[in-house]
Amino acid sequence: MWIAAAIALSLVAAVCFAGAAAHQHRAVGHHVERTEQTRHLDLRHFWALVRTPRWLLGVGLGGLGALLHINALRLAPVAVVQPVGVVAVPLSVLLTARRTRTRPPRLVWSGVAATVLGVFGFVLLTAREARSEVPALEGILLVSAVVAVACVVLVLAARSAPRRWPTLLWATAGACAFGLASAYVKALFLLLGARTPLTAPAVWVTAAVMLLAYVLGAWMVQHGYLAGSPEVVVGALTVTDPVVAVLIGLFLLGEGGFGPLTVLAMLGCAALAVGGVVALSSHHPEAGQHRPPLDTPVHPPQRSAP
Repeated sequence: MWIAAAIALSLVAAVCFAGAAAHQHRAVGHHVERTEQTRHLDLRHFWALVRTPRWLLGVGLGGLGALLHINALRLAPVAVVQPVGVVAVPLSVLLTARRTRTRPPRLVWSGVAATVLGVFGFVLLTAREARSEVPALEGILLVSAVVAVACVVLVLAARSAPRRWPTLLWATAGACAFGLASAYVKALFLLLGARTPLTAPAVWVTAAVMLLAYVLGAWMVQHGYLAGSPEVVVGALTVTDPVVAVLIGLFLLGEGGFGPLTVLAMLGCAALAVGGVVALSSHHPEAGQHRPPLDTPVHPPQRSAP
């Protein structure tokens, strides 16, 4: 019963995340000029976005999705909850199709079907056998360090990558941070459920890293919206985020113990979902449309009337 409730909350959260991506991408594209000098967002850009209703609506939807996602993690293991977020990928593509009034081709619908089937197959397999254990402080510190190094490497690569790569690299870095944060939400629930004192290092370190990961993840994702399409950002988020969270769940929270046949079936479902995301990323409604080069402003400055 609790597993079903967690999956339902995760599905609603995925809808919120897809809507948040659409609104934030449009706000960044309309209020930040994509020039060679503005490849990276600074405080001036964020101040402009904070005063934009569309961007704030996206933030609100993202916050609601995060709240639902946290409650889902309270009810079920990370390996069950996290993969459901991949549903945001087809939702994002369909929202873009509606906004641009284009009809998605057959390959897009095939990608939607493959993604959904792969994710739900993975969820059904993990829901039967996944269990969670209370994490140790040493494991928390080690996992935090590994993910931090991965994020730094991806950000440095994004800042110097050719034009086609920054979107994917920024979004992947943000996904690593969000995956860490989701796993640590579950870790925090486990620690508190085991009546660990609030002053214990394992509790406050987990809470601090979780909050920092959410903030830095959001910052990196905004750079992804600046660099490219929302489908690529959502695709990178909803594939990398579950992988990172599930790996942390296996290593830190002891959510392993799957039999050989279950592992093979999980790998098959994961491959199907990844294949669906690849199809969506390659054939989404905006894939063939012209995009302004990075050295051309999206919105040229308006000339005042004489």
